[in-house]
Amino acid sequence: MIYAISSFAQKETESAKPTFGVELERKVAFAVIENDSYEDVVVELKAADLVSLLDGVKVTVKYAKTGKKIYKKRFSKSYLYGFSNGTIQVGKGNTLTQVVITKSTYNGEWIMELKEKGIY
Repeated sequence: MIYAISSFAQKETESAKPTFGVELERKVAFAVIENDSYEDVVVELKAADLVSLLDGVKVTVKYAKTGKKIYKKRFSKSYLYGFSNGTIQVGKGNTLTQVVITKSTYNGEWIMELKEKGIY
């Protein structure tokens, strides 16, 4: 199976405010994490509470079949954004996107790109 992920920020005119105190899980068919590719993974995102001493978003990626962790990190001073089309982004405001989970236009499966230093 061949997938292509193109980096993007939400291109629509839709804007979103950061989400706090939310935990979500999304099954992803194909993920690129710092230039390494993975298939059939589960991404868990946990956004800190608004009044929490911890800040940022905790990102954990596991293989769907075995549950073995591939990646785990807290992105401090980053926020979780959700858009009406189902796209999820983690980033620092409108300028730096670190995680993008979006639906493929090719086959409708969820795909993800993660770059700690940002996607441009």
